[in-house]
Amino acid sequence: MLLCEKNTIKGIVRSLILILLVLFSSFPLQAKETGQVGDVALVNSEKDLLLYFTVHNAFTPEMENGIKNGIPVTFTFLVKLFQVNNGSLDGEMLSSSFDHTLQYDSLKQEYRVDMEENGVTSVAVADLGEAKALMSEIHDFKLADLALLTEGRKYGVKVKAKLAKKKLPLNFQYIIPFWQLWKFETDWNTVTFTYGSPGQSKTR
Repeated sequence: MLLCEKNTIKGIVRSLILILLVLFSSFPLQAKETGQVGDVALVNSEKDLLLYFTVHNAFTPEMENGIKNGIPVTFTFLVKLFQVNNGSLDGEMLSSSFDHTLQYDSLKQEYRVDMEENGVTSVAVADLGEAKALMSEIHDFKLADLALLTEGRKYGVKVKAKLAKKKLPLNFQYIIPFWQLWKFETDWNTVTFTYGSPGQSKTR
């Protein structure tokens, strides 16, 4: 008897998931601009080369609704530093990746953003717009020790962002089909610069 009840419950769950998927697919997704990395800037501190950039058009309405219902979203940022020889990126010097994770806490009615680029930092805000900005903007990322760079030498930086395929918490496992539809990944944004020559950076 117990086995039958369990099978019945599983069958109901599967049916509900199927119904939700059909309903979801019956509504066209709102068109959005392709996500892209922009506002890339490189600044010297006393010892480090610091990187700044922003990811534009990273969130869809479907993603925002999911976040408001407690589904965590993680962006992974990929950064590479190259030497430039004869106009081409030649010889990868450094490669880094780090995450930003956003999750809504319904009990506290706040959005928490965990940022990994300079050690794990957590910031809680009440407004989704502020949380999205924290997710999309990178400040003061220590890209390289200045001792690795040669004055007058040309370098290139490549940056991209994507939605990380993290395993969802147990209570959200059945929403994975929806989560897959949020797919988000930018193209690489490449910036070249000559170390020690202000105003020489170029985006392509």
